[in-house]
Amino acid sequence: MDEDFLDVTSSGNKLIAIVLILIVVGFSVFGYFFVFQKFHFALKTVNYEIGEEISQDVNTYLKKSVIDTSGYKLDLSRVKNTEVGTYSYKVTYNNRTKKGVINVKDTTPPEFTVKELKVEVGDDNFYLGNALETCEDASMPCLVSFKNDADESKLNTPGTYEITILVADLYNNHKETNIRLTVVPEGELKTSENTDLEFAKSSSETPNFNGEYYIKLEKALEDESEEVEDLIEEISTDMVDEYVKNNYSGYTVKNTEIVKMYNKDGYVIGIVVKVTISDGSEKIIYMTK
Repeated sequence: MDEDFLDVTSSGNKLIAIVLILIVVGFSVFGYFFVFQKFHFALKTVNYEIGEEISQDVNTYLKKSVIDTSGYKLDLSRVKNTEVGTYSYKVTYNNRTKKGVINVKDTTPPEFTVKELKVEVGDDNFYLGNALETCEDASMPCLVSFKNDADESKLNTPGTYEITILVADLYNNHKETNIRLTVVPEGELKTSENTDLEFAKSSSETPNFNGEYYIKLEKALEDESEEVEDLIEEISTDMVDEYVKNNYSGYTVKNTEIVKMYNKDGYVIGIVVKVTISDGSEKIIYMTK
C-alpha cells in the first residue's frame, strides 16, 4: 500500500515538472515572437524603370510590411533614378542597419517619328539614322539599323522601296517601323547645306540650354563606333567634379546626364552634358569645353 502511494506521488512530481517546463518554453516562445521578433526585419531587392519615381515608403523595401513605420529610417541617398545601374539603400530600425539592393533598369524602347529617306547610289556618307525626324529615350543615343540585312543592297539600285528599320537604345529596347527609301542615280540630289543635325535627345528637360556643346570635337567620330562609346565613358564623375570645382566654387554635383548628341553626315561632332549642382539649392548647368 505504501509502495503504491509512493509511485503515485513520484508520477505526480514528474507530471508537474513536465508542465512547468512546457510553461517556461511557452513563455520563451511567446516572449520571442512578441518582444524580440518585432525588432527583426529583412529587406528585399526592388526594381525600378529608369525615370520612375523612387518610393519613400519603407514598406516598399521590407519583406514583411509593418503598420507603424515611425521607428524606421530609410536612406536612399545613393540611388539615382535617371541612370541604369545597381544601387544600395539602407534601413535602420532599433539601432540595427541593413543594406538592400535597388535595380534601375531601362526596358522601354525609344519614342520616335520618321521621314522619307533619299540617297544617291554609292553615297559613302549614307546614314540610316537620317530617317529619324525625332527620337527620345531615357538611354541615349537612338540607334537605327535595317531589320532585314538584305535591304542594304537596295542602296545600289535606283528605285523607291519600303523597308523596315529598327530603332533601339543602348540596352537594345527597340521598335520597328516602315520607311520609304528612295535611291536615285549618282549626282541627281542637290548637295544640301551641312547643318548640325540633332540625332539623339533624351526625354529629360533642358532648361536654359543655349546650344553649346560639352565637347565640340576637332575630329568627328563615326556614329555607333567604339570611339563614341569611349568618349561617353570618359565623361566620368571625376571629370565633372573637377569642372564644377573650378567653375562653381562651393557647389557639389548631384546628378550628371548626357542629354543630347549631334552629328553631321553620320559622324558625332558634339555632346551636351547636363549637370545638377547644389549649394543648398539646386541649379542646372551645361558643361562646355
